[in-house]
Amino acid sequence: MKFESVPKRLFKTKYRKELWVNAKRIVRQLDNVIPIEHAYVMGSFTTKKKRPGDVDFIVLLQTSEKNKKAKWCVDLVIAPDNAYGKYVLADEDKWVRGRYGLKKSTIVRIK
Repeated sequence: MKFESVPKRLFKTKYRKELWVNAKRIVRQLDNVIPIEHAYVMGSFTTKKKRPGDVDFIVLLQTSEKNKKAKWCVDLVIAPDNAYGKYVLADEDKWVRGRYGLKKSTIVRIK
């Protein structure tokens, strides 16, 4: 990973530095488990916004020749299991229900 290629201007505040340290740690751990071909940082973290909510990544996995035409993706939000994580979960639920409707959405705990 070329984490050093991320512009230093994105780390101007203590808050942004903390977001980045944790995001970078998680992506490094992920890279040890699944074969990442490319990773991109995007979203509000790459803007001048003082307090972005998170660091968004697009991670492209290495693909075998037989899967070169595969079409799938997964959204994955990673947060700590504490009061803030519960806030993130509730906020995501609120956003999804607002977008898709109260009766068309649910959160299913799988672990």
